[in-house]
Amino acid sequence: MPADAPRKSRPAPSTRFGWVLRRLRWPVLVLWVLAVVTLHPLASNLSKVTDDTSSANLSPSAPSTRVAVLQEGATHRIGQPTSNQAVVVFARRGGLTSADLIAVADARTAVGLLSRTIDGLETPGPARRSADGQAADFTASVASQADDATSIDTAAVKAIRNAVQTAAKTPGNGLQGAVTGSAAENADTGQGSQTRLLLSALIIVVLILLFVYRSALLWLLPVLGALGAIIVAQAAAHGLANAGLTVSPLSSSILIVLVFGAASDYALLLTHRYREELRHHLVVDDAMAATMRAILPTLAASAATVVGAMLCLLAAESASLHGLGPVGAISIVAALLAQTSFLPALLLVLGRRAFWPFTPNPAATDEDSRVWSAVGTRIARRPGPVVLGGVVVLTACCLGLGVFHIDNSPIANLKGNPQSVTGAQLVAEHFGPGALDPVVLLVPPREATAAVNTTRGTPGVATISPQVRVEGYASYSVTLAINPYSTQAGNTVKDLRHQLSLTAPGSLVGGNPGISYDLTQAATRDTVVLIPLVLIVILVVIAVLLQAIVAPLLLVATTALSFAASFGLSNLLWRHVFGYSGVNAELPLYIFIFLIALGVDYNIFLTARIREEARTSGTTRGTLRGLTVTGGVITAAGVVLAGTFLALTQNPQVDITEVGIAIAIGVLLDTLLVRTVLVPAAFLAMKETIWWPAKRNKKTSAGDGTRPVPSLPLQKAKTR
Repeated sequence: MPADAPRKSRPAPSTRFGWVLRRLRWPVLVLWVLAVVTLHPLASNLSKVTDDTSSANLSPSAPSTRVAVLQEGATHRIGQPTSNQAVVVFARRGGLTSADLIAVADARTAVGLLSRTIDGLETPGPARRSADGQAADFTASVASQADDATSIDTAAVKAIRNAVQTAAKTPGNGLQGAVTGSAAENADTGQGSQTRLLLSALIIVVLILLFVYRSALLWLLPVLGALGAIIVAQAAAHGLANAGLTVSPLSSSILIVLVFGAASDYALLLTHRYREELRHHLVVDDAMAATMRAILPTLAASAATVVGAMLCLLAAESASLHGLGPVGAISIVAALLAQTSFLPALLLVLGRRAFWPFTPNPAATDEDSRVWSAVGTRIARRPGPVVLGGVVVLTACCLGLGVFHIDNSPIANLKGNPQSVTGAQLVAEHFGPGALDPVVLLVPPREATAAVNTTRGTPGVATISPQVRVEGYASYSVTLAINPYSTQAGNTVKDLRHQLSLTAPGSLVGGNPGISYDLTQAATRDTVVLIPLVLIVILVVIAVLLQAIVAPLLLVATTALSFAASFGLSNLLWRHVFGYSGVNAELPLYIFIFLIALGVDYNIFLTARIREEARTSGTTRGTLRGLTVTGGVITAAGVVLAGTFLALTQNPQVDITEVGIAIAIGVLLDTLLVRTVLVPAAFLAMKETIWWPAKRNKKTSAGDGTRPVPSLPLQKAKTR
């Protein structure tokens, strides 16, 4: 080529990137459609491989787990036959009459006839009468495979309850009849539907997105991305369950709302920045290229924070918490992939039409939020008192931690007053508080006599009776004289294990009271290990993103305080508004992981933009500008996430409802107070010190003031 020949101009980097994105839009859409169609069968069958058995919720080495495994006849695995109990109880104040006893016998006969026609229902055992003469009960077992236990229990319990209702009417008014036991509890808690949960979350997200976007079409795009991400995440969770990981029903429910919430958050942030870039570029490809360059590091850091926190759960002793880690991690990864590939492809296909009727054009001015600009200006006047006031408010909310109470009882996990609750209350009242949930004692045959004598002499034990041998062990049912899920019962289990280790080596103490004790011990251990581990992981990720130390320490501290305040408020609501008796021992860790990880999300969204603006205008102006342009979208993202988790409150199980309430409260507290008031005030108070050990930017900090920040100038539009 001659030296004086004109050189062919090369496109600007953003234009080249935009061209690549445009060429990839259709292949990306096709790949996502193929993935969804291919993975949908696996995703729809996730509920069949979830595991909520007692032995699956604990460490394999826990004594109660070993008892449960031996009772099941082999090493626990999904698909193994299980057996739940339907306990039929009748009671009359003042004592059972002869007509009542005939009604009990008729009910037992009717249940025996039902066992011939209903799958899994076995012939009931003999009836027994309470010592006070006011009640009688009998038990029928319901056998099933783990993947269809809920449906079989529901069908069997429904038929038994119909028979009991008919029998109770025969003697006349006054005779109470109810069906309780593990089969009835399973039937009463198994009425929740994953489809209903998905539809509820979908409706909530759609309504919020319609309000935020005010567009006839734009709201649909994030929803499509979220639905695709849910299918991918559920299929991956199905694979993890087949590989031996414990995936509990709680984890599968959380997966849906976690993906919906995170995907909606990522979509809001991306489309908000994309709308901003469309006002600076003529070509939509270039606007998307600029958006991806600006937003991808932030979204990646946000996702890495949550994924890192989730993977910390692999260090948990509890099998259900251990299994939640990978499930939560793949949920976040699926949400990130969908909203950084599928959503941009859809936006590029539709162009500016996606925002109709409020189409952003280069001639338009910036749409900074006046509300958040005013909030920032007020905070900047006296940032120190604002920080102090925010800390005082959050500390006051922490007072609710004083009513925190652990209750591992299956009955406490049922909403309302179903028969399984009333029946359990009748059994406890007339047969003793530990009658329905006895301790299971497995003893080497040669140690049987010593074990029985030791057990009878242990405080808190009411009776001990022999049962059918289990896998070479002599088996006993030990009824406690106290609430089997109380702290005193835990002490009894602990004492019994200690005494038996001395007098009858090789004995195992399990059953529901043993499971409750082991669950509480595992949760205590996991709390001590996981909370510091999660905070360290989050601190490292934020420090790498911001390239600072002071700012990450501040953000983690505010996040931890926000969690304590949210959990305190939640405890007050659970106890005094909803009337729940307590929380499962593992639940605080579930809530901590989600609130800490998701709360840091909003910290990253805000501080990454403040850092970006502070590079050119100083920390004070950068903070005000960052709050102004992100306050609205962070609030919208928080409302969407809180709304999706509130969908969990429709579940009939108390623990899932408690998770939904706590995370919704925490997210709203984060977005309305911590991220948009407390954190900006702290940044304004500390100024450039917040970025230590990074060097102070003298050019920008010298004139750093608190006057309102002007809008960014319109960039020169790029053309092809």
